[in-house]
Amino acid sequence: MLSLLSSILLCVLALWLLLGVLQAGIYRWLQPTLQSIDPSQASTMLLGWLALAPCAALLASYVLYSPDLAQWLVAGHCHSSECHMHGPQSTLAVLPAALLTSWTLYTLVRCLRRQWLPARRLCDHLARIGDDSGGYITLASAQPTAFTLGWLKPKIFISAGMQAACSEQDIDCILHHEAAHRQRRDNLRLLVGRMLTAPLPRRLAQRALDDLKLSCEKACDLRAAAQLSRESVAAALIRVARLQQQAAPVASLAFVGNRTEQRIHALLDEPLAPLASEKVFVAMSVALLVILALINPLHRAIELLP
Repeated sequence: MLSLLSSILLCVLALWLLLGVLQAGIYRWLQPTLQSIDPSQASTMLLGWLALAPCAALLASYVLYSPDLAQWLVAGHCHSSECHMHGPQSTLAVLPAALLTSWTLYTLVRCLRRQWLPARRLCDHLARIGDDSGGYITLASAQPTAFTLGWLKPKIFISAGMQAACSEQDIDCILHHEAAHRQRRDNLRLLVGRMLTAPLPRRLAQRALDDLKLSCEKACDLRAAAQLSRESVAAALIRVARLQQQAAPVASLAFVGNRTEQRIHALLDEPLAPLASEKVFVAMSVALLVILALINPLHRAIELLP
């Protein structure tokens, strides 16, 4: 029983890491496509892309260790006198499975400690000391800043310094932008993306995570522009970028980040169309076929272990 559980864990976690590394290697060819489609769709597809490795690992392992399903994908073979369909097992899987499980749990807990807990505590603290104006909370700070903080029930914070330094139109742009973050729950979206890539070396997934955050910002800019105008949102971005120097709190989404120029181009250039549903279906089908094609060689590879 221990060798079976260890083999299953080893299969899931090793596949997660291997597929994650493979994803990082091929993302450079996928990136131009994601940057050329509607940002709202791109943010959803990027989150799906980050979820592909762990989900594929779980799916492949489930099929691999389900005899009724594996019989369609694993070539028939015998072990001594036993020829029935079975999931691959190895007595040597215990130690590597324990190491990979410990590493995965450590990285997930570390991600939660660095993101979830500080943001939740800070959000509760700022909500208590701030002045709730209904749609947002005003902070008694002279430093111009505006951001959305929180996970399940995010809140919008704007400092008194920001309100004093900006025009009423600029504040409207900020509020519409941050309201879009709150409605889309982009903070939670980014947290999920970080957790899906937590066991991987940070530099491997950083490009995709940065693009996910940029897509969320662009999507919220466009939602604000739909209520006001593209020109007014772009002008507000430029003015706030000149004012806002202090970094936003950890795990928050500020109105102005470090890729303002790209956001302005997205507002003023021609609108990007979403990717055709037929292409999305083809991509998902190819990914599923690749996962199923791995079942037989993966079964044999695990059995090569004593």
